[in-house]
Amino acid sequence: MNGARIIAFLVAAGVGVAVWRADRELPAADAVDSGVVSARPDHAVAKPPVTTRPRETTRPLLRGLPSPDPPYHGVAIQVYLADNAVARHGQMIREIAALGADTVMFSLDGFQQHVESTEIRTDPKRTPTDDEWLELFDLAHEQGLRIVLMPKILLSDPRGNEWRGKIQPTSWDAWFDAYRDFVVHYATLAERGHVEVFIVGSELVSTEKMTDGWRRVIAAVRDVYHGRMSYSANWDHYRGIQYWGDLDLIGMTTYHQLSDDPGPRLEDLRENWVPIKRRILEWQADVGKPLLFTEAGWCSQEGCSVEAWNYYHHEKATPAGMREQADCYQAFIDTWSDEPAVGGILWWEWSYESRGEKDYGYTPKGKPAERLLRDFFRTRDQMADR
Repeated sequence: MNGARIIAFLVAAGVGVAVWRADRELPAADAVDSGVVSARPDHAVAKPPVTTRPRETTRPLLRGLPSPDPPYHGVAIQVYLADNAVARHGQMIREIAALGADTVMFSLDGFQQHVESTEIRTDPKRTPTDDEWLELFDLAHEQGLRIVLMPKILLSDPRGNEWRGKIQPTSWDAWFDAYRDFVVHYATLAERGHVEVFIVGSELVSTEKMTDGWRRVIAAVRDVYHGRMSYSANWDHYRGIQYWGDLDLIGMTTYHQLSDDPGPRLEDLRENWVPIKRRILEWQADVGKPLLFTEAGWCSQEGCSVEAWNYYHHEKATPAGMREQADCYQAFIDTWSDEPAVGGILWWEWSYESRGEKDYGYTPKGKPAERLLRDFFRTRDQMADR
């Protein structure tokens, strides 16, 4: 753990339990693909049938890849407050639709105490009720949005630099039983709400070697859910996963190191994506599934291109940070937006409140990056209608 991470952890550890938030966890993982030591913040009554977007479509398919749907172009919402859940998140859904997106991803949290725990629970103060989830699904579909639902695990009482990527339970069987129950509950809810994509897990790095356990989880989800499925892997830890063939989409985050110093030129960011893209596509061609970028995002901080995962890197809102975030957006769009292997891009993340250029977090809301996002969605929509 380097000095910067020690400082980041101490800052995080000083936050009181009453105000601890999912998007303030600062994990650390062992790098596999990029050679960069990574740390990821995280951003935890029967209803009548509703009319939703069908899963079938007549729009163009991904060339050469098994994909019944056009690519998903959307924005993520972290659902971490249950109070006034429908009104709060309904506002965000409408704002995302107004951006021109065709998809919204909901990220929800389950909790285990620390890495050795085998019990997984939800927090009623942070998680909407089942009925509220179904209402949110209805609202999203009414706005013309497809839905991606991503349950993830957070540690409620981490020790040292623990995070979900380092889970080592006292019993793997007990952990997978608890995890299966957790995700099957939400997969069942996703089926009821006609959710288009269900992500079975997020960045559970240390568990990924347990192939048989994951295949049992995936099979249990398939029993209750009939949409498309994926898993969200760390940007530097996707190659060793053996169960991609059991899923429909290859999910991965995009927190790659794109520069050595803050404030790189846009041309340099584009150039630095070239070898990263080549490695991903060479590997993806062997797997033969579309790529789904589950978290494409950068903080509006100076140095976000250096440590995209680290929102503690430079906790100040500055014009230079706004430019760097926008340039990272533009470089990613220039690199990936026309790539046929991409089955979707989900931008991380949209916020409820708007602090605009006073904010230094991941949201593009009220920042120069928002204008780029609107242009991106408009261009995608125009291309899809051709």
